Amino acid sequence: MKKILFSVLPLVAFSATQVAAQTRTVSGRVTDRGTGQGLPGVTVLLKGTTNGVSTNSDGSYTLSVPASGGTLIFSSIGFIAMEQPIGTTAQVDASLSTDAKVLSEVVVTGYGGSQEVKDITGSVAQLKEEKILLQPVTSVDQAMQGRMAGVNVNTTSGTLGDQAAVRIRGANSISGSSQPLYVVDGVPINTNDQSNVLGSRYNPLTDINPNDIQSIDVLKDASAAAIYGSRAANGVIVITTKRGLQGKPKLSVNSFFGVQNAVRTPDVLNGADFTAISNEKAANARAGSSIETGAGRGIGNTGVPAIIAAPIDVNGDGIPDETNWINEIFRQGTQQNYQVALSGGTELASYYASADWNDQKGIITNNRLRRGSGRLNLDLTPKKWLKSGLSLSYSKTYNQGVNGENALAGATVSGYTAPSNIPAYNPDGTYYLNNLGNLGNGNNLIPGSFSPNAYFHIPGNLRENRNDNTSQRILGNGYLTVEPVKGLQLTSRYGIDYTNNFEDQYSSPILGGLGRQVGQGLVQNYTTTLTQFNWQNYANYDRTFAEKHTVGVSAGVEYQETKTKRIYSVANDFADNKFQSILDGLYSGILTGGGQEFANGFQSYFARASYSFDDRYYASFSVRADEASTFGVDNRRGYFPGGSVGWRISKESFMQGLSFLNDLKLRASYGSVGNSNGIGSYASRTLIGGGQYAEVNGFSISQVGNPALQWEKSNKLDIGLDASFLDSRVNMVFDYFNNDISGLLLFAPVLRTTGIPGASVSRNIGGMYNRGVELTLNTVNVRADNGFSWTSSINGTIIKNRVTELATPNDIISGVQRASVSRSLGVYFLPEWAGVNPENGNAQFFDKDGNIKQYDAAYTTNANATQGRWLTATGETTTPIGPADFKYQDKGGYPTFFGGFDNTFSFKGVELGVFLQYSGGNQIFNGYRQALLSTNFQNNIEEIKDRWTTPGQQTDIQKLVLRDPLSNQASTRWLERGDFLRIRQVSLGYNLPQSLVQRLGISNARVYGLVQNLYNFTSYSGLDPEVNTNRTSNIAYGTDGRSLPPPRSFTFGINLGI
Repeated sequence: MKKILFSVLPLVAFSATQVAAQTRTVSGRVTDRGTGQGLPGVTVLLKGTTNGVSTNSDGSYTLSVPASGGTLIFSSIGFIAMEQPIGTTAQVDASLSTDAKVLSEVVVTGYGGSQEVKDITGSVAQLKEEKILLQPVTSVDQAMQGRMAGVNVNTTSGTLGDQAAVRIRGANSISGSSQPLYVVDGVPINTNDQSNVLGSRYNPLTDINPNDIQSIDVLKDASAAAIYGSRAANGVIVITTKRGLQGKPKLSVNSFFGVQNAVRTPDVLNGADFTAISNEKAANARAGSSIETGAGRGIGNTGVPAIIAAPIDVNGDGIPDETNWINEIFRQGTQQNYQVALSGGTELASYYASADWNDQKGIITNNRLRRGSGRLNLDLTPKKWLKSGLSLSYSKTYNQGVNGENALAGATVSGYTAPSNIPAYNPDGTYYLNNLGNLGNGNNLIPGSFSPNAYFHIPGNLRENRNDNTSQRILGNGYLTVEPVKGLQLTSRYGIDYTNNFEDQYSSPILGGLGRQVGQGLVQNYTTTLTQFNWQNYANYDRTFAEKHTVGVSAGVEYQETKTKRIYSVANDFADNKFQSILDGLYSGILTGGGQEFANGFQSYFARASYSFDDRYYASFSVRADEASTFGVDNRRGYFPGGSVGWRISKESFMQGLSFLNDLKLRASYGSVGNSNGIGSYASRTLIGGGQYAEVNGFSISQVGNPALQWEKSNKLDIGLDASFLDSRVNMVFDYFNNDISGLLLFAPVLRTTGIPGASVSRNIGGMYNRGVELTLNTVNVRADNGFSWTSSINGTIIKNRVTELATPNDIISGVQRASVSRSLGVYFLPEWAGVNPENGNAQFFDKDGNIKQYDAAYTTNANATQGRWLTATGETTTPIGPADFKYQDKGGYPTFFGGFDNTFSFKGVELGVFLQYSGGNQIFNGYRQALLSTNFQNNIEEIKDRWTTPGQQTDIQKLVLRDPLSNQASTRWLERGDFLRIRQVSLGYNLPQSLVQRLGISNARVYGLVQNLYNFTSYSGLDPEVNTNRTSNIAYGTDGRSLPPPRSFTFGINLGI
């Protein structure tokens, strides 16, 4: 036996030596491609064997592999598995991307409820932190733009602090608000713009640091949103911020900085061209006289002068002084952002704390926005059955604003049209002004009858005047959850939303405007304080029985109170120009002031129940009863039910043979939700206000209330199909929706003899609908063995809107757009443009019968004024084009289709992202072009050089006649297609190898550069087809009133994990 044993031992030892020589050890680290953080629990498997390990809490692993190498497979729930050849290296790192089919594992549905994506029976869209972190944005609305089906985010302006217009599945109101409800960490917050009384800007959504957000869930249908009842008609956006996780502390540092420029600016005439065009306008006005046009036509009230524009040389260098006012308005903007976050926890407590600072200089001179914020999220679990916590954030924003767009002295109003043949400054550097403090006239003759508006001194107004906004906000809530028995959780949550907004406007006395008119300067202050309290108490019970029956039941109550207080003060006649604050002793004028105070509240009761069998059949139902102080005593309560069903077809036996199909689910929902946003706190009550009449003080009715007012209601139907194919490499979500809206709050006219203010009373008598389809498609296009991957996500929405009922047979008018029964909301109602008569240069229009009428702007029988006359196409005198000739157009200002297309290419730590956004099917009223082709005494864009000058000339710009009222007549001439395809973002990032970051003593590092708003494919001739001057109006949507365009930005950033 011993002989045998001793003879075998050398053989065993020799074999072991040979095996050891044929294996080696590799190690590495697996990270999340989106965040760079280490991924624990990832399976690392040697392909073709059962040899594998799991990564530790830091994402690291060590594995014995054959000396010849092989291939490692990295896989984890929620991530795309990847294969990595071992080669001859001793370290193999991997970076996993989130799997498209489980982009969101859990969707937050409100009041402690959540569901796995696979079990959702309503219509929900989600944006996770991975996508948010890839965008250097400063507000929630910017992060959502183009990313989710059915969610249209419209950037209305490039002015800092402007709030985007967010509409979910179209506009859902006519006179009320179409803004969705925002819920942050379980508590509804107020997102109404409390500023803008004096024209300043404050976006409440900038108070939430995007870097703090874990996920954004958008509840679109009634089944998902009915639990929020009377506030859910416009959809619900649920924001969940990051919480701490059990493990050692993690420190993340993120920073980005960049520059911004206007993509397009107006191409206006230089000084010489302005002079020539202006004199041509005057000459054509003179030439149209039917009497002698000699020296009798003089200056001012005696007629049109022969020459009204002439160059000037102020500094005496022999060169005419000119100013490109566009260069005085626009500049290169900059942005810098710094963020730090610390998180960690134990079994008993977890925490997440962050701070950020953002400093942004806008593309318009003197526009600057600075914001600082901090957050603390804390969760305590002293017992398995007891949990408590808080979410607390503070932010302060200072917006050094400007008057832009249509505001008085607005930079884009005066700046675009100011004469360019005069200087901006005197030789000594002072502003070039006239005796009224407005822009100097130079050698131009500018009687009031030729130039109806004074030109404000653009750089003077931008630098000397002030239009600032300072806001401070506290968002906080605390909760206590008890689990007395398994599956039953009782929660009490109390939240507060406090905002203090201070608008500070100063009008300098050295410039034309209110500061000069009222005395030695004018200061206006407006302070708005809003406090919202919210208290929720609810119970959730979730259990699974017999492994196949899953039941969920919720019930609760909610109370909310909102108080708003506004105080204003105005003072003038300051002792010195440097005194610009309302302080005792600094002014000698009369101090005036006043204020307002509002309060409203509601109490609610809600319940929700859900059931699923074998992950195959689903049903859910919810109901909410809201009682609001806004409405009359007999109409304060409303009931809002919603239900849904789902069927996972792929689990049926007859589907098992389809190997290409991974998942197929059919779902349907129907319910009723309400809208009270935009309804005044005392809309149901008749109010009395003080005033003065014939120097006698007294009181009169200021508002006639309607105690019968109720919520606007939306009955929503949704039918959806979710599918996954080809090993979950293709994932689709399809929805059909029909939203019938009734009880729209409208102003019904009454006889003026009743004495009712405004001759109207609010009533619930309007109706309309939004119908359409949505599609989201997530695909893994390439997943190669060498680590290269290409993933895509495309979403699209097609929507149709119709108004079905109004208060009276008459339309509701807002500018050139209307609400009209049987037509889309915001339909254009305009005279139809017939072009320019090539023989005489007259503007032409179609009458109601399709006949052409032309307007001879130069005609006159009076030596002192041009009068103009209407002619038929053959030259006979005829009646003017009037409202009876106006026609409804086929389209309005709302897009009928929109969406986004996101692509990500990854290879060995390098990641290229290309995100496209598209929109169309709408028309834009180009008020920018309308204003800059006017024949008033003003500057114009280069396009005016194509005006008619010679018989037979084909052009779209009529003969230039000074102050021709038809030169900027609202008509279909200014309607253009709003279709665009925008390269919204192109990014290039690099995740540093783990071997390098470990030597640096950090856990991960990523550097990136990106361009936003790179290029826009569009036929629109304005500055940008996305701008919308009237973002708060549901009717006048789609008008370009010379708003600042969104800028193009170049950004460099770095993300560090320590």
